[in-house]
Amino acid sequence: MKIKITHIFLVLFILSSRLIIAENLETNSPKFYFDAIVFKADNVENIDEARVDILLAVPNQIVTFVRNESNVYAAHYQVSINCYDKYGNLAQSKSSDRYITSSTYEESKGANAEFDASFYQLYLTSGEYKISLIIEDMISHLKLEKSREISVIDYNKFPFSLSGLLLVSSIFDSDNSASITPYLSDNISNLEDGFFVFFEVYNQRESDSIDFIYQILDGDKIIEQSSRITKLIPKGTNQNYIKINKLNNLKIGSYFLKIIALQKSNDAVASESEYLAVSQRTISYIPTLSGTIIENLDLAIEQMRFVATNAQLSYIEDAPSYEVKLNRFREFWDELDPTPNTERNEAFEEYYERVEYANSKFRSYAQGWQTDMGIVYIVYGKPASIEKRQDYYNSNRQYERWLYSNGKEFIFVDNNGFGDFKLLSPSMVSDKYQYGNNR
Repeated sequence: MKIKITHIFLVLFILSSRLIIAENLETNSPKFYFDAIVFKADNVENIDEARVDILLAVPNQIVTFVRNESNVYAAHYQVSINCYDKYGNLAQSKSSDRYITSSTYEESKGANAEFDASFYQLYLTSGEYKISLIIEDMISHLKLEKSREISVIDYNKFPFSLSGLLLVSSIFDSDNSASITPYLSDNISNLEDGFFVFFEVYNQRESDSIDFIYQILDGDKIIEQSSRITKLIPKGTNQNYIKINKLNNLKIGSYFLKIIALQKSNDAVASESEYLAVSQRTISYIPTLSGTIIENLDLAIEQMRFVATNAQLSYIEDAPSYEVKLNRFREFWDELDPTPNTERNEAFEEYYERVEYANSKFRSYAQGWQTDMGIVYIVYGKPASIEKRQDYYNSNRQYERWLYSNGKEFIFVDNNGFGDFKLLSPSMVSDKYQYGNNR
């Protein structure tokens, strides 16, 4: 759903990025999304405090759904928000129970990137804080946690100031006002058309024309800076946004996005002496596909040898630049997407989930995905049954027989008892991975 800029505290949102998992499926990382934006309090009872808007999105696939007597799939999770000051003392906390229902099993698994959105507020005095947000699945009791650091100022002390920065994937006019789609991820790599930055301006002076610029910083080094953008800022609270076009040539990593308000000037170069107010936040650039962070593209391509032909791999590997290589990689997996009209690419997700499983279970003298057991698992998935036996004449020699429901069988032997299983029969795997080949 869309939101009205005129009342940002009513924020509910569309999450335009998909579930982030990480290179080789970083299963230990929390898979929900939240942001915490600081605004000037609009409640006279909190005149010395600022308002912190907390936006949360929980994808369906990270919580447990159970079918009830009404044949509806239901989930229950609890949100716990803890705010700590710079000394680690608990400043505020609140919790909320969330109940989700889904009419189909596929939707409960996030087939179309379904998620539950919620919104919370805190009021804080000036200082440095850490917002810790915990999601607990009340059925499986799995807990996930993420945190963000924020800076809160006393806006009443400054004649001109800026709120925190909210990333926005789109803005459009609706009913004579603007509506926005907040983007709840620091990772901007999927925003092919660039993005917007939404913020409030608090002007206790008379109306005036003010210049704004944005900077992208790698540490203290400015790697991109805009020209001056002039806006008429009336007295009082004003809501504004700045469009940031697609940032080219960013390397994988984390950056700072800074918005600077300056005295209006015709000078091309902005001097710090002109600064009226500054606000900044973190952003990152980490390419993704189907929500999976691709931190090591070359490794991800190398791991495709059990799904792609040599010619297809050479075409991707021989790309003239990283961006072209990434596009060819994405194009390959787009061709295998069993549900091209949905957010998810189940074939991509299943393949690299198998790679991750192979790495965790079959590591020997090589990476798990390179072992014989790993190769069979990646191509065919989990066997229907596994038989184990010890060699009668050599107690160190172990055998495993994997049986599949389609009649295929594989026999492995470990000759030394160190877990280094080699494929005995058949002598090699000639098939390629196909989505759904073990269903």
